[in-house]
Amino acid sequence: MKTRIIMFGALASALAMSASCTKTEPNVAVSSTSNDQTTSFPGGAPITPADLTATPAPLPAAPPAYNYDPYKPNITHAEYARFAWRQFIHFNSPAQQNGVNAAGKSPVVRGVIDTTRNFAASGAVDFHQSGKTADSNFSSNQLLWETFAHRSELFPAGSAPKGNLASLDPEYVFQEGAKVASTDARFNNLDENTQIGQNQIFFPKNGNTPSANPQDDHIILFQAKVSPVEYDYVKSIYNADKPPTSLELPPNGTNQGESVEVKSAWREMTPELIASGRYHTAEALYYYKENGKTQARVATFGLVGVHILRKMENYPTFVYTTFEQVDSLTTPGKQDTGLYVINLYDQLQYDASVASGTRPTAILNSGTSRTAVTLPLAGAIDAAHGYDVVPGSFDLPRGFSGPIRVQNPPVATLDVSTVNAEVQQAMAQTPAFKDSVWRYYRLVGLQVLPTNEDSSITPSKPDPLTQDYYLANIVIESSQPGIQLFKGGVKDPHPSKQDFTLEAKRGLASIRNVKGLPPKSDQLVMGGCMGCHGNAQYPRDKDTGLGPSIFSFLINKDTMTGQGFSADVRNEAPSELRKKRLEYLAY
Repeated sequence: MKTRIIMFGALASALAMSASCTKTEPNVAVSSTSNDQTTSFPGGAPITPADLTATPAPLPAAPPAYNYDPYKPNITHAEYARFAWRQFIHFNSPAQQNGVNAAGKSPVVRGVIDTTRNFAASGAVDFHQSGKTADSNFSSNQLLWETFAHRSELFPAGSAPKGNLASLDPEYVFQEGAKVASTDARFNNLDENTQIGQNQIFFPKNGNTPSANPQDDHIILFQAKVSPVEYDYVKSIYNADKPPTSLELPPNGTNQGESVEVKSAWREMTPELIASGRYHTAEALYYYKENGKTQARVATFGLVGVHILRKMENYPTFVYTTFEQVDSLTTPGKQDTGLYVINLYDQLQYDASVASGTRPTAILNSGTSRTAVTLPLAGAIDAAHGYDVVPGSFDLPRGFSGPIRVQNPPVATLDVSTVNAEVQQAMAQTPAFKDSVWRYYRLVGLQVLPTNEDSSITPSKPDPLTQDYYLANIVIESSQPGIQLFKGGVKDPHPSKQDFTLEAKRGLASIRNVKGLPPKSDQLVMGGCMGCHGNAQYPRDKDTGLGPSIFSFLINKDTMTGQGFSADVRNEAPSELRKKRLEYLAY
């Protein structure tokens, strides 16, 4: 099916890594049980079969405030991990159906959970397809978060966000007058083809070796969505002619609702993958450029990764949780998938915090040990500088680099792995999950509050908050050291030149002007998801004191003045891809 746009104007394998790149020392034992807990936290209780089949699955209440006592934390990493799973169960439950079955009309109450079905129901292999009829372009079987506002609905090009999201029919308006009418739309709108403008990620179409032209392989595409609370807040303060000089997403002084953002990654499906029953699949829009016009197409995609970001009282920098489908690096038969990235740059430099000629180190705290992982040298993105480049001859545009194999450093924490096993056991005890696709998804990790990295791997007492310090999802943040083992900030030092050198500012504080954090929190050099999002301040002037940081790449000068987003196309020209390299870079 092709739709013409109207033109108007992980975890187990993560523990294996080359000994030449890592050094591990045990931590002094830190309790990960609830024996240290002094604050009631129902969301941190063990996951049981009853949690999996609750109808409807409740959204877990916000955790109490963390007491920042490294010797007696009131909330353990395992309890936060159970909280993350309870969120996953809630947001991946079915959305409420409204009985409407007509072309262009939403068949669900957007942002509202179904009170008659549960998480087990959405795990059916044919969940999405069984909700399709000949009368509607939408399926009436949607995950709750799939019905949230797409980023192009939050900021439609040329207009303000509009309408009551609960009853709004999806309609996507992009830059240059591109529009997908509601009669052609789907709830999943995969309009991003890069990992925040830094690289593209592919599965080889033949075996595990990249094609000569990587664009012939199976790309992973992305989308970003926001909850009704965040949608309504942005709608209430939006003024393209006079945008606010600063803003604070709810909960804030006047709105105690909670902002939720969801970033999802989807792989192109083959008939064999669909038949495997190991993926949540759905029809989704994606884009091509044909005869100079952007065209929307529809195909079946499989969910391979999802970030859930939730801002709550006492957690003003959002709590970041991320999940992966288990087959991205190895097949069910334990064969290498060949997953790889193409970087949109061919040079990388570090800031002055990394001595010239040295390989910087990322210190990973598993909860039982700390491991020092060395990153590539500054300079060219090639094997000589420490990158796992696939040998061979490949058709890459000038200034790009790769293919580079995606690796998962030993980032898995004991508590997260233990809680994943706990959830798997609960599913095994529940007949409704015998054939559920959700058996093949795992929590990767979570970040709850910002902190500085552990200073060494010596066996001193670690800060429990540094577990998952380098939080990343292998299909959403895949490049080392660009956005996988990331901390601090980034900057292109020569934006006006043809030659692009990415500068990783690993010593730059990335948590600034955030209300509700302890004193001197604005001096933290945070890593992983939270560190990256800490660069997403609006306005982006670190010297004015305006803020607080909003931790959302969706909100910036362009979107707040009506320019909206562009729809990334599958066959994007190299010149257009090059432009994306600057879109997410701060300062």
